[in-house]
Amino acid sequence: MFERMQQAIKRPWGVLGLLAALAGAGAVQAAEPQQAHVISKQWHVDYEVAPDGRSTATYTTAAQIVHASALEALKSSSFSYSTSIQKGEILEAYTLKADGRRIVAPPTNYQTEVNNGRDGAKPLFSDYTRLSVVFPDLAVGDTVGVKYRVADKEPIFPGAFSVVQSFSPYNVYEDARVTVRFAKSLDLKFESHNLKEEAASEDGGLQVRTWSYRNPSPRTYEEADEGIWRLEELPVLMVSTFSSYESIAKAYGDRALPKAEPTDRVTALAKSIVGDQSEPLVRARLLYEWVSRNITYGGNCIGVGAVVPRDTDTVLDNKMGDCKDHATLLQALWRAAGIRGEQVLINAGGQLDLPATPVVSMVNHVINYLPDWKIYLDATAKDVPFGYLPTGSYDKPVLHVGAATALARIPPLPADGKLQQVRTRLRVNADGSATGDMRVSLKGAHAAQWRAFMGDLQATAVRDFVRRTLSGSGFKGKGELDRGDLSEAKVLTDAYSFGFTFEIDNYLQAGTSGAFRLAPVVDLPLSVARFAFKGEQAAVTRRHYCTGFKTEEIYDIELAPGVSFDQLPESLTKRGRYLDFASSYKRTKTGVRVARELFDKTPEGVCTADFMNGWLAEVVPIAQNLKSQVFYKRKSR
Repeated sequence: MFERMQQAIKRPWGVLGLLAALAGAGAVQAAEPQQAHVISKQWHVDYEVAPDGRSTATYTTAAQIVHASALEALKSSSFSYSTSIQKGEILEAYTLKADGRRIVAPPTNYQTEVNNGRDGAKPLFSDYTRLSVVFPDLAVGDTVGVKYRVADKEPIFPGAFSVVQSFSPYNVYEDARVTVRFAKSLDLKFESHNLKEEAASEDGGLQVRTWSYRNPSPRTYEEADEGIWRLEELPVLMVSTFSSYESIAKAYGDRALPKAEPTDRVTALAKSIVGDQSEPLVRARLLYEWVSRNITYGGNCIGVGAVVPRDTDTVLDNKMGDCKDHATLLQALWRAAGIRGEQVLINAGGQLDLPATPVVSMVNHVINYLPDWKIYLDATAKDVPFGYLPTGSYDKPVLHVGAATALARIPPLPADGKLQQVRTRLRVNADGSATGDMRVSLKGAHAAQWRAFMGDLQATAVRDFVRRTLSGSGFKGKGELDRGDLSEAKVLTDAYSFGFTFEIDNYLQAGTSGAFRLAPVVDLPLSVARFAFKGEQAAVTRRHYCTGFKTEEIYDIELAPGVSFDQLPESLTKRGRYLDFASSYKRTKTGVRVARELFDKTPEGVCTADFMNGWLAEVVPIAQNLKSQVFYKRKSR
């Protein structure tokens, strides 16, 4: 976790998933449509910022319930704060009945949940206090109101303040307002989009800036809304004292990098992990794999621990830590092994553009970088092999902590780094049943993920795997699973294969003739057959996360006496800017051999609308070919 600890009371009427995460994680992905089941009658936040960066945030909200589906969600409201560096309190809470009666929440309707250590000791991984209130006598047509305050005892970054406040264009706002009061000595920068700014003023020696937002007729979700939104399209305010993103990296690094100096314990651990291995890149990989596999993720933090890593001894004692702890320990282990490494700040959500105003929440996650090999790594992402990142990490802007040049962008991952090969041997009998086997070979990050999935299967799941996966494809059958090499040494390698044998009762439908679309007997994520459903969507208007791959499928089909394939699809070869495709259907002495290859040349990263529309145009003839059916005849039972 790396973010300014912002408090958000549970406000289903406030912001959808589209924007709720923006304040904390910078996500600006389009959300699912939502009807106006709640009307935000009032949503005000007042920030008062002291010269040292401490702030007091006062929230005043009122939401009217107009549909029964919102009753359960709005029956209560809650917020959390870090007990060691903040103080929180609910100032008022009430239900305003439709007939005008105001029912104040009684003291018994409040709940306080505190994270503490034992016998007066401090907690280890979270000191958050959660305050909740239940609104009395709530019904459709009523309005719930709450006012609460969170005050900093100390700033999360000394002398600095940074916050993002956003609103959803899909929700009804009758009166939304953000006010920032600040000392004249603070060099605050402001950036707003789609909000109305009021005239600046002074109050008690403080500068006052205010923005308002009204949205009585919310936007209707359309297909064109899908994709990655640009920040300037949204109703949003950004406020920051930071002069640049480099200054954010420095503010983090000033307290984080000293903790990455290897201690005697870290040095001894590094030696035990790398052994007598002399190749630097191999040593780097072994240390990454050790941290990834042995340090579990522990979220939440204590006080400034939201942006300051724990000591490596604490992380090693508990074998647990958040992203900063993983990154700091890994950097310390690398240093102990004579390997240069850096920590890198990145957005963990869907934010792809760093706004002109540098705000901390736009870089809310910490990963690592090996500058000598230009390799980015995320040790918190379990089951991701060395040299790869989790999906959604590529093609994003990042900040290199302690580097001469902080601002950079992770390159897209080439499409040929993700491979899948499927070999199917199939004997089709005259009664419509089939027997055979299938072998799947994978290369890339998804290979380790499949291996982890197979390794986690319980005995009953292994026994029933083939039956259940066949059933998911509409087949009735059974078989035996071969999970491949699950040895400890192979856990985080980027190559894996598995297979199974099968007996299917209903491979062909009842009757003496019919047709079917050829596909693997079980659904696979990179199956060529999946492209039969591509190319039918509307034109794309926004950027999208995208990824490509190479996949190859070969079917050796033996036809028993009494069954014949009378008509096969036409072979097709297409070479394009975005897609290469080849399919062939050839008769053999005993049946048919089918070979399909598809190379989606899309790099893993972010694709423009023009790229996506060009891709869609090329996929159309491929989809048409894959929809072609095999026509067969067989003897009746």
